[in-house]
Amino acid sequence: MREPPQSPNHVRALALLAAAPAIVLAAFQAAWPWPFFSDDAFISLRYAERLLAGEGLTWTAGERVEGYSNLLWVLACAALGGLGLDLVTAARLLGAFCTAAALWCLASAIRPNDLRTCLLAAAAPILVASTQPVLAWTLGGLEGPMVMWWLAWGLGSLVRELASAPGAANGATWSRTTLLRMGVPFALLCLTRPDGPLWTAGAGIALGFAAWRSGLAAMIRQTWLFALLPIAAVLAQVAFRLAYYGAFVPNTAHVKAEFDPGAMAAGCDYVRSSLAALQGIAWPALLGLVSMLMVARTRAQALVTGIPLVLWLVYLVAIGGDHFPGRRLMQASLVPMALLAGVAASELGTTWRRLLVALALLAGGATANLWVARTDAKSFEVRGEIWEWRGKVLGEALATAFTAEQPRLAVDASGALPFFSRLPALDMLGLCDRTIATTPAPTWLHTVKQGTPLPPGHLKGNGRYVMDQAPDLMLFAPPPGLPLPLFVSASEFEDDPRFLHGYRCVLVDLGSHEVLPGRFESLTTPLWVRLEGKVGVRRSSDRIEVPAWLFGAYALPEPLTRRHQPPSADAAAEARRASHLAALVQWFNERHAVAVPSREGALRLELRAPSAELALHLPAGHWRVEVEPAGCQTVVEVGAPADSSGAVTVPEPGQEVVATLRPAGGAALPLTVERIVFVRVSR
Repeated sequence: MREPPQSPNHVRALALLAAAPAIVLAAFQAAWPWPFFSDDAFISLRYAERLLAGEGLTWTAGERVEGYSNLLWVLACAALGGLGLDLVTAARLLGAFCTAAALWCLASAIRPNDLRTCLLAAAAPILVASTQPVLAWTLGGLEGPMVMWWLAWGLGSLVRELASAPGAANGATWSRTTLLRMGVPFALLCLTRPDGPLWTAGAGIALGFAAWRSGLAAMIRQTWLFALLPIAAVLAQVAFRLAYYGAFVPNTAHVKAEFDPGAMAAGCDYVRSSLAALQGIAWPALLGLVSMLMVARTRAQALVTGIPLVLWLVYLVAIGGDHFPGRRLMQASLVPMALLAGVAASELGTTWRRLLVALALLAGGATANLWVARTDAKSFEVRGEIWEWRGKVLGEALATAFTAEQPRLAVDASGALPFFSRLPALDMLGLCDRTIATTPAPTWLHTVKQGTPLPPGHLKGNGRYVMDQAPDLMLFAPPPGLPLPLFVSASEFEDDPRFLHGYRCVLVDLGSHEVLPGRFESLTTPLWVRLEGKVGVRRSSDRIEVPAWLFGAYALPEPLTRRHQPPSADAAAEARRASHLAALVQWFNERHAVAVPSREGALRLELRAPSAELALHLPAGHWRVEVEPAGCQTVVEVGAPADSSGAVTVPEPGQEVVATLRPAGGAALPLTVERIVFVRVSR
């Protein structure tokens, strides 16, 4: 006997009840890697913050560059920030809400109307909530939960409509209004991710197949009307991109979507390992797909979920997978897999006995997902990734120290450090820089390969261009950073004379900070500083001010990493290089002179050894040396002739001298010094 139809509100309420266990499970999962927050999420938040500040959708001052690939997510975070929420909190709340909404949409796709169907509707959300991507990315700060919501809404609506269409087995067609309505979530998806059209194309192809018995005209009409709003969304965003950024595709596409044939092996490995880690949902999805294709009544539902899923997995192979922990790009694929498993389970569970079998199988899948989510190495990568919070400590210190100067900061990791420092910035990996993004990946990456990491999205660089920009500060690698280059740009300018002679590496000792709740770390950062930059030596005709924290800084004597050069056959040169590396390690470990923030935040030199040196150019003339603050019990000796008053005489046409800072009169170490000032003396 056919059950009487239930009201939409009754179905929605039962769907919410069916999704409730999965929502609780997702919250339990998301708490495990706390407080993980992706560095790329801070890129999106920097755009949102600058938008709220009236500086437009920009990452830094200067040329506008679309360094995000999640427009709707950025705008939603900015909207919550405009209401007064902290942006990190806003991104977390948005992720939690979108995940819950996605789970509810998955339950709604089964249209629960009684206890039996409510139990069946709970299966798909639980399969999703138990997975590793949900554990990692619900609160990870990126747009994955929003993508999952739009897909759960869109694909779930298609599955539900196909289940209720009277002619689904013989060619289902819908009215114009229904088709346009079904395209709404896919339009939102296209505004959220540039690869959203791929999902739309897959679903549109499947809808066309659903109407094949009605003729070619019906197939074209159905696909066209469904895709109309997504196409309009894509065209609107492209028009905005061309008008605002002067580009046809987002800048990130040049960095992350090169479609290098050599990347396909890595992509195959990524998809294979991801499906192996998601066996608890992948196997039920595969069994559901096969069983649904064998039955005419459910064949269209199988196609509308299976075709987009296959297209997405092929796309992941083509782009070489993803380097993020927690299998981030598999989050979207959870939706069609869950729908395949859920619809097949509802077909199987037509009696209570068969229902128990279906639920037992799905419970086994969820258990397998949970086991992997809590034991897999990729999950522990998520839990162990805390360097973004080290970037927060360093960024806030730089923001306080250089509020007035506003130096330009060049970084390899363009998220947390620029976000918290709020300084003008240069992205040396190119996500937020058009010139670097459009520079072809160097051939030496695939020939020499002397220790340069090669994850997707990290292969671009342009060392000459970075030096042309003359950044004032540079940090190599993620915070707290490395003293030597790691990625392409810095590796290429390591032998540039402008870098060798114009920059010094300063150890910034930030002391002990709480980087995680209850976890304190002593942070020391090797920060490269341009000697003649905004925070370096300040010159006028009769006065030269030198920040004392430049004393004791490391000067690179010659290229040491040599990543873009073939190994040297010169044994003497290699021995010299090894000696320089040993000296660098000693300098880094001993930390005889470090920059420390004062109580007000400005950097000061903390002298912990009997002396610290700095080579600098003095113009010709007579110079008196002063140490600030007065009475700090230090003296400066300069390697140039001095008269009876202590004034230094520099002959024409001027020369580089070595200034040595020492304690005065046996003063106890450590000593704190603010600046050294050279004042021109008339004769």
